[in-house]
Amino acid sequence: MENDLASVTPKWQKVMRIIIAIICGLTFMLGAVAFQFGALFNFVLLAIMGGCLLVPLTRLPYFINKEIHWSFWKAPFAKPNRSYWRPILLRIVFWSLCGLLVFLSVPNAMLKANELAQVRTIIIGGTAFLCLLSLIPKRIGGKPMSIFAGFSIPVILFIFADSLMPQLSSKDAITVHSPFAAESFMAHAGHNKLLNYHTAYASQKHALDIMVAYEDGRENKNDRKVLEDYACFGARLIAPVSGEIIAAKSDLVDQKIGSRDPENPEGNHVVIKMDGTHYALLAHMKQNSLAVAVGDQVVVGQKLGECGNSGNTTSPHLHFQIQRYPDLFAKDGYTYPVKFDNTARIRRGKRVEKDGLFYIRNDRMVPN
Repeated sequence: MENDLASVTPKWQKVMRIIIAIICGLTFMLGAVAFQFGALFNFVLLAIMGGCLLVPLTRLPYFINKEIHWSFWKAPFAKPNRSYWRPILLRIVFWSLCGLLVFLSVPNAMLKANELAQVRTIIIGGTAFLCLLSLIPKRIGGKPMSIFAGFSIPVILFIFADSLMPQLSSKDAITVHSPFAAESFMAHAGHNKLLNYHTAYASQKHALDIMVAYEDGRENKNDRKVLEDYACFGARLIAPVSGEIIAAKSDLVDQKIGSRDPENPEGNHVVIKMDGTHYALLAHMKQNSLAVAVGDQVVVGQKLGECGNSGNTTSPHLHFQIQRYPDLFAKDGYTYPVKFDNTARIRRGKRVEKDGLFYIRNDRMVPN
């Protein structure tokens, strides 16, 4: 039908196609940039919110010129209407995947209960609204969005697979134990930029940001500006590996929320030498909390100190990684994927208890 009308397409429709094509192209490129910088979650959430405004606006000229196919659902499977199903399904699958991508990557424990509910409402409501709009096709001019969705769907599916199944490409992973004595959760974890912004940086590619939460699953019980209101602040840290303490710092102050110390990115920290090519870094520890010193031999489970908010950090958490060299920023330095023994993983309510577990964002880790 679109081909039959192409020769008589009015100028306003050609302009709309160009505008929609530009929006789609910019969205794809900005999404790729956001993914590279570990901000795809934020970008897709904004895209859903923006889509709820832009999609109706781009359809307004078609509505005014009576080019919306309102009668489609009177005979949706009639021969003249069958060609509309491809763009409809492409759009529904695309928006549904966008909603699912954001839903799975929301850092749940870092939001208060009401904030999490609001975000989920935006995700579900926005996705549903955009899918419903897709069910009312335009008579003409839908090709740019169809092409955009057709390119984006396989990309999103690949990101999903790569994010949710890190074990498939982590054959050189190093096995450790939980660095927290208590139950903890993963704020940034996985080897994919969707769930772990560290992967954008070679020196921290497989780093994990691990926190402790209260019984309600939140990281903060009251005031976000008060360090003592964070469950992680002062939480007991234990050795996740055995080895020799080759670096230890404990005199830096814990940063107030909203402040950072970029000159001392690790803050108070310890480095454990496992062997000549593997070093465990535990960073952002609490001031004067270290229970070990350089030269000490530690074993798995031994107390190292307490979690704090020192260094280049935004809130109390443990930055943990296994690296090739003692220095975080060593030339040609790199990190190793990490998996955990003697823990139970709880992911979306499902508990798995076995050795060699990989963790991603929002997974809870229960030490055995």
